[in-house]
Amino acid sequence: MTTRRKVLKQAGAAGIAATIGAKGLLSAAPAIAQGKAMKTVRLADQNGSEVDYAAVWIAELNGYLEEEGIKIERKTYANGPAALLDFNNLDAVMAAIVPFMQFVARGGDLKIVMSLTKGNAPIVGRKQYKSVKDLDGKKVGTPGVGTIHDAVLFYTQQVNNVKFQHVPAKITDVAVMIQKGEAEAFIGWEPASAAAIAQAPDILHYIQQLPPVPNSESLQLVFKPSYAKENPDTVTAFVKATLRGIEWIKANGNQKTAELVAKKMNDPKSTPVNLNALGSVDLTQPRLDMPSTRLWLQTIAKQGKIDEALVKDVDGWVGKYLDYSFLDKAEAALKKK
Repeated sequence: MTTRRKVLKQAGAAGIAATIGAKGLLSAAPAIAQGKAMKTVRLADQNGSEVDYAAVWIAELNGYLEEEGIKIERKTYANGPAALLDFNNLDAVMAAIVPFMQFVARGGDLKIVMSLTKGNAPIVGRKQYKSVKDLDGKKVGTPGVGTIHDAVLFYTQQVNNVKFQHVPAKITDVAVMIQKGEAEAFIGWEPASAAAIAQAPDILHYIQQLPPVPNSESLQLVFKPSYAKENPDTVTAFVKATLRGIEWIKANGNQKTAELVAKKMNDPKSTPVNLNALGSVDLTQPRLDMPSTRLWLQTIAKQGKIDEALVKDVDGWVGKYLDYSFLDKAEAALKKK
């Protein structure tokens, strides 16, 4: 017969086991999340841009951001300029150097904390066109006149002594747009460009997958200055987690990166598309490439998008908004591990 003493003894043992189990779970959880509220960062990106920002999404998926006590509230826009129009309702934006500097040229303020992507300006078009020179006089779509892609297209014209008809359009409409004859090609980002090819593989291909400039600067992470001032540790922690994402990409290669990005997209079938898209970008250099940055900002000055006086000293101008202190601290913290 089971006595009352035995029942109490068994219950006590079960309680101790449950307590040990709970403590084990707590110790396995991110330290910063124990007893501390998670910080939500309202972060902007663009439609069809998951490959471009893979380091950030990998940091999220692998739990690096959670370990730093950060949760992303993702807000997606048509392009970088559209995100900046809503900057008051955001904490951070991922977009390109061109819309960022056009934003400050109009009186805006922001803090560039790191680079996320190099390259990222593939030209997709009909297979009959073998090079950009074949597009002379043709309609070429761009994701907006205020984007870096429109600037790259203008520069591509100059170096090849050709002229395109720039047609602003949604990047998600690339394949249909070309099939309808509304344009012969389109310059865009990834994986939207690779996805367009996958939609019409018999018709479309990459005419030019990389910009005609080595190590071409493209996308950065910026924070609202007021947010960075009030939450410097959060900004540093975000950068630190992103650096871990970059190291993961370096260690695991394109195939696994494509698979993890597909998970972020909630589309396992997109892995081959993402793998193709990774040929358009370099996601592993967290500092800006200044030679190409100078070139793109001088290009938009030639286009009349900003005052040419601003680009007489590009390094000095960009330097007013570029703050590597968060990156330096994040790199130092990772080296200590």
